[in-house]
Amino acid sequence: MSFSKDVVELALVAAGRCCCICHKFCGVRIETHHIRPVSKGGDNSFENCIPLCFDCHAEVEHYNDQHPRGRKFSESELRKHRDTWFSKVEEMNTLTPSPSDSPQVIQAVSGNGNMVAGRDLNIRTERVVRKTVVQTDPGGRHISNTTARKIQDLVKDYIDIHTTAGKDTQRAAQRIWSSLKNEFNVTSYKEIPAQDSDRAIQWLQAQVAMARPKIRRRAPDKWKESLYKPIYARAGDLGISKEDLYLLAQERLALKKPIRSLKELTQRDLQRLHHVMIYEVKKSGNKP
Repeated sequence: MSFSKDVVELALVAAGRCCCICHKFCGVRIETHHIRPVSKGGDNSFENCIPLCFDCHAEVEHYNDQHPRGRKFSESELRKHRDTWFSKVEEMNTLTPSPSDSPQVIQAVSGNGNMVAGRDLNIRTERVVRKTVVQTDPGGRHISNTTARKIQDLVKDYIDIHTTAGKDTQRAAQRIWSSLKNEFNVTSYKEIPAQDSDRAIQWLQAQVAMARPKIRRRAPDKWKESLYKPIYARAGDLGISKEDLYLLAQERLALKKPIRSLKELTQRDLQRLHHVMIYEVKKSGNKP
């Protein structure tokens, strides 16, 4: 018994045609493996499928219980590898690249009541009050204010996930800020070069995606909420309404009853629908 064509396509899209264990890009040199063997009651569903490269598949498949060396991959371990990697790919696909903001050149003028003039034109004679503002790096060398706000929002999402998972909030904040600065070799995130804006956002989205499985069991409602937005966004990319989205979910997930909200879906069905939407957008030729 083997997986159907639709299941294989969904799994390969969800994994980005990369191995879920070593994360190597495989292209066509990739295989799909039953997490629970068919001989032990495993089915051919999407939930039981994990894409693997040839080498990792050989290690998983050819473990000999009669002559054990090391430790074989357990079903729960394979599922964790698969779910973590799928989440990371999902987050990367959620990114919508935006053109870099135009560089802003800001000239600050201050005085103590003396006349300030430019060329032969009097500008003003009143006292200039200094104000603290967040402004773009002169010359546009570093990230814009817009990118800085996106970074702050993603860091907040990362910290919130760890807090919900019962981790120390301050330690989570220190870890993500330190990792971000080390990744881009800067002393402050505002020093990240402008040309690395998109990569910084992608990197943080990947960190959030890898952290998300921590709350899937502990805070299932919050985990589900994190998938609503990208599903609706992809529906918008395809030009379909909420009602059409619910009909698509009923058809592709083989639901027995129609739904009126994504909140009615189980965790499993919600994740499957997210992969379906990624696949449909890619197939349509729109942005990922």
